[in-house]
Amino acid sequence: MQVQDDLTLIKLLGKGSFGEVYLSTIKGRNRYFATKKIKRQIVDKPSLKKYFENEIEILKQLDHQNIVRLEEIKKTNDYYFIVMEYINGGGLSDCLKKYMKLNNNKAFPEQIVQHLMKQIIETLYYIHSRKIIHRDLKLDNIMVNFYSNEDKENLDMMKARIKIIDFGFAIQLDKKNLTYTAVGSPINMDPIILNKFAKRKDVDSGYDTKADIWSIGTVCYELLTGKAVFAGKTIKDLADKVDKGNYSLPKSLSQETVSFLNVMLQYDSKSRYSAEELLKHPFLTKNVNFFTKFNQKNTL
Repeated sequence: MQVQDDLTLIKLLGKGSFGEVYLSTIKGRNRYFATKKIKRQIVDKPSLKKYFENEIEILKQLDHQNIVRLEEIKKTNDYYFIVMEYINGGGLSDCLKKYMKLNNNKAFPEQIVQHLMKQIIETLYYIHSRKIIHRDLKLDNIMVNFYSNEDKENLDMMKARIKIIDFGFAIQLDKKNLTYTAVGSPINMDPIILNKFAKRKDVDSGYDTKADIWSIGTVCYELLTGKAVFAGKTIKDLADKVDKGNYSLPKSLSQETVSFLNVMLQYDSKSRYSAEELLKHPFLTKNVNFFTKFNQKNTL
């Protein structure tokens, strides 16, 4: 499907809440792109337009190898076409599912998680240094770009670069360095934001970049175990479980890994490590082969 003289949509890659994503080409450029096709009548609604415009504005500010690159925006009378770099490996969620299917339902080993988390935390450090909070970090918003088609076919996660996407809920902090809006995905939410969703205590509390650290802690847990660290049938049930803070860990995990999870999944954000501090943590700086076996009970 030719949209304009230079943009051609080749095939559908997937569907989202507001539109479709296509593999595409641009005349004169010798590579593929991913193009979001979004109906203007949907996005131009006041309740959604601010998130659409916000994502575009935030992405224009960011230039990092682990953040999806915005190429250009095209529009017709009926659609917006958001042209972005093409990422060949799909979502990290799908990669984890494929890996578990191939490995007797076992999640990623510590070596792979270290490789992925180092990239994620380096990217967060870059984002947070610009006083930007993503606010919707989850497996589905982390894409994987393999170095080659062979690496992709072999699902070689050690030869993959992550790409963080979907900055619709991202926000740049003001001088107070706090924000108050409750947005994101409940299962990955900072406790303060979750309490706002559940209409419980702390509804008037603000939060900062440490909210992303909690979310990435939940992502790291899922990469290591294949399941959510906290889950509930309702938002209130989920919030109650987060309040209690009990979660189990495989006995096979090392002391460095348990510590790494623990400093991210601190209920009180002031006790949570920042991205800068996490980059110095032994889990990211030490050779996995020399990690220390965790000898205590498998519950923090």
